[in-house]
Amino acid sequence: MTKSYAARVLGLLCALALALTACSSASGKSNKLGVAKAGTLKIGTSNNIKPYAYAENGKLTGFEIDLISAAAKKLDLKPDFVAMDFSGLLPAVNNKQFDVVASAVGITSVRKKMVDFSDGYLAGYFGVLTRPNSGITKDVATVKGKKVAVLQGSIEDGQAATLIPGAQIVRFPDDNTADLALKNNRVDAFFNDFDPNLGIIKKYADLHLVQPITIPATDFPAGWAVHKGNTKLLTALNRALKQVVADGTWLRLYKKYFPQDPVPSQSQLPPYQAKG
Repeated sequence: MTKSYAARVLGLLCALALALTACSSASGKSNKLGVAKAGTLKIGTSNNIKPYAYAENGKLTGFEIDLISAAAKKLDLKPDFVAMDFSGLLPAVNNKQFDVVASAVGITSVRKKMVDFSDGYLAGYFGVLTRPNSGITKDVATVKGKKVAVLQGSIEDGQAATLIPGAQIVRFPDDNTADLALKNNRVDAFFNDFDPNLGIIKKYADLHLVQPITIPATDFPAGWAVHKGNTKLLTALNRALKQVVADGTWLRLYKKYFPQDPVPSQSQLPPYQAKG
């Protein structure tokens, strides 16, 4: 064996060793954080729930998008978003189509049977959006017999019988079809999150829509959902959540996307624990 040939062989062996080390390192990082692809956090979300997650000028934006992106950065992961109908998100993450769901998903005991949740990071209000002449007032009893739209699979869908008893619930796959049904008088009201309803009020300004009924949602904070049993990713996300709260990112995004809402005091900042 010539000296030059031996050097070439040695060089190839060194390159192979480096490649194997890199692969091992990447694989170890993936296993450490519980993501399917090392260096990437694949995120299931919505694209039509403003101000949480919505498309604007061809790009996804919103509180959810910015917050989970900031959390991913803390974990040295690149966010990769996949948008789909809200009702399909939890089954999809349970089937490992992506690593995590970030779409204002309220934490409930029913949902915890399907997926695991991070600590809660957002709690707000539910609102009943309706026309001024619908007959629905601040008295919850006035929804009895009324056709009320809900987002299929949402917390409002699951809690409607308790929170607005007597209403005839009509389910829709997304906010757009639900608010269009309200616009076209196919339903009397839309039981939805308070803040997205504000956007619908602006969207149909000529209808003079109102929210006579608002219900605190503090028992149902939103959490990031992961595949059942993925404790590595759950632990990492909870750590990242505390970091984005501590450095002021969470509050900055809250003020940006919910300017009309009360500003939480220091003691009211997340993480939140769901009671459901």
